[in-house]
Amino acid sequence: MNHEEEIIYLREEVATLKANVENLVGWQHTQNGTIKNVDDKVTGIYKIMIGTAGTAALSFLGTIITLLVVLSGK
Repeated sequence: MNHEEEIIYLREEVATLKANVENLVGWQHTQNGTIKNVDDKVTGIYKIMIGTAGTAALSFLGTIITLLVVLSGK
C-alpha cells in the first residue's frame, strides 16, 4: 500500500470513527435523560412509601392509645 492509499484509508477510518463517536454521544445523552426520569420515579415511589409507613405508624399509635383509654376506663 503506498502513502496515498494509506492516507485515503486513514481518512475513511477517521470519518467512520467520528460518526461512531457522534452516535455514541447522542445515545449517551438519551440514556442520561432516561436515567433522570427513572430516578425521579424512584424518588416519587420512595416518598409514597415513607408517607404510607408514617400513616401506618400513626394509625398503630392511635389504636394503642384507644386501647389504653378503653382498658383504663374499666
